[in-house]
Amino acid sequence: MPKTIDYPRTSYMSAWEIAEVVDDTGGKCAIETCARKLSRKVSGSFKAIIGSAVKFGLVTSKRELLTTTNLFRRIKHAYDKQEEKIFHREAFLHPPLFTQICRKFRNRELPVHMLDVMLIREFGVEEINAQVVAKAFVEGARMVGVIDERNVIADIDLLAAQQAPRQLASTELPQNLFRTPPTSVSPDTSPSNKPEPAFIPPARSSHTHDAISSLFGLDTEDMEDATPDSYPARPTEALGGPQAVFPANEPLTTATAIAADEAASASVATLPTSRPTEAAPTVASLAQPGQPEGYFIRISGPGIDTQLNIQDTDDLQIVGILLEKVRRQLGR
Repeated sequence: MPKTIDYPRTSYMSAWEIAEVVDDTGGKCAIETCARKLSRKVSGSFKAIIGSAVKFGLVTSKRELLTTTNLFRRIKHAYDKQEEKIFHREAFLHPPLFTQICRKFRNRELPVHMLDVMLIREFGVEEINAQVVAKAFVEGARMVGVIDERNVIADIDLLAAQQAPRQLASTELPQNLFRTPPTSVSPDTSPSNKPEPAFIPPARSSHTHDAISSLFGLDTEDMEDATPDSYPARPTEALGGPQAVFPANEPLTTATAIAADEAASASVATLPTSRPTEAAPTVASLAQPGQPEGYFIRISGPGIDTQLNIQDTDDLQIVGILLEKVRRQLGR
């Protein structure tokens, strides 16, 4: 089996040039397209440069398609030259061989004149590639600031800790600006000794509105003036919205249908009931001066006192709804 080469065989600048060409084409391009833009042919030396760009973590190569990496985009969109240099150093140290050399000679002088021999004997680099790899390491290390003019290798772990990338935007979640202040509890008060508060019914205004009549603009000022003890107030029905006023699953009874037919035929009658009537609806001819001829119906009883003027057949639906409400109260 051929030996796997895990180190770049060309310089860092040539690998960066490949990554820039791929970025100019939208971040993805074929190997042939990249070679054509660089006026080169897809040869062994060109593929060696592509392999170096992959080793430095600047691009990825899969199925003859080159793609730029997040590391390349971080270098491209650095805030300033100092941050760009930090990211370039990260890319240069991406190959494991270059990281091992820097840690072996940290804070020590690198034997540049015999680096190729050392690569062969101590790091397993092939003899045919030793000089090229040694030259690529020295040139790239000077560019990213890993080695100084005296060939002393810096402590890369210390540089990484001291020169962290800048972050202008905080990634922490903001604190709750509407945090409830802690409530203080007196020492002599405990839940076991504290008496439970008695139920206090909500205060009723002097002028209440019936949900049905208010929907059609009728006057209900005289409704629900008094509620007997045997008929407790039900706030869920008063405040339940249209779902509580118009139950969808309860059909109209036969008595309601009879009352609607009789009102439509303009007959004057009193609806029969088999129980003692608590709310007796009556239909009579409207004979008030200054008003047109028509009919009205008045339903009075515990918690209800409504008088409706019947002008057309649409008003009969309101009568049916009121009678259904009376039926539910009688059925309790």
